[in-house]
Amino acid sequence: MSATTEPEAAAPAPRPLLRAARLAVPLLLLGLAWHWLLQHADLGQLATQAARLPAWAWLAAALALLAGHGLRALRVQREWLHVRHLGLAACLRLVLLHNAAVILMPLRSGEAGYLWLVHRHWGVGWRAAGLSLLRWRLQDATVLALLAVALLLPFTPAARLLLIVCLVTCVALLQRPVLAWLAQRKASLAPLDPQGPALGARLANGWLASGGNWTLKVLALGGLLTALAGLSPADALRAALGGELAGVQPLQGPAGLGTYEAGIWLASGAPAQAQATVVAAALAVHAFSLAVALGAAALAQWIPAPSSTFSSPR
Repeated sequence: MSATTEPEAAAPAPRPLLRAARLAVPLLLLGLAWHWLLQHADLGQLATQAARLPAWAWLAAALALLAGHGLRALRVQREWLHVRHLGLAACLRLVLLHNAAVILMPLRSGEAGYLWLVHRHWGVGWRAAGLSLLRWRLQDATVLALLAVALLLPFTPAARLLLIVCLVTCVALLQRPVLAWLAQRKASLAPLDPQGPALGARLANGWLASGGNWTLKVLALGGLLTALAGLSPADALRAALGGELAGVQPLQGPAGLGTYEAGIWLASGAPAQAQATVVAAALAVHAFSLAVALGAAALAQWIPAPSSTFSSPR
């Protein structure tokens, strides 16, 4: 009898190893990233360049990043308006806390924070919240793909414009079946109130929010890279987009440190002799972006959290 119970007791053994691996892999990537950054960044020149940059430039970039979060908050508010009306400040609090969780937790496990916050604030089911997050990220991926076509592909402007038109056409053709699929999967995603926003309208708002957020972010960080690294505006925009594309990958160190800077360097197209300057500027821009995101999330704690009493629970 003891021979049959021993294998059963030993079965859960891999779980601690899996948890240790999930912790060790991001830490290993973080260590490698720091090693690479310290070898390739000219921090002295960065300090000189940063000191020459006026305060209004940092402020304008921070406001652009916060405006992107504001667009996302408006999107969340309108998406769940048919369930419960929450003020824009409460929705901004949700967006900032979710963003901070994604930044701080490894392998983008902080995405689960959106599910929990939406369930708590609006009382919607986990499946509906998951479909909302899926739609959000699909829109983000599409917008980033369009920006990559516009800025990164080594084609002529006419060829890139043609590719963008083709991508937008494909998205428009797929929108109707996607709407039907979402409505079938969860009835709470369809309008419950005749005067509430239709699913198609909420989807359109999502496109505007995603497009506005990523455009503002690339413009703000690209402007900083132009000033700090001496890149041309076109190269700086490409570099900023390269960092964002690298930052959304799931396998990376905490806060994307290292992969983000590598993405900026690779997308900038700068010559090898400018590597130290570009990498140092990328590190500064990344630190600035994280400071704005985490600082705003900390300040958002002062916004009162909505109660858990719902007028029409789901």
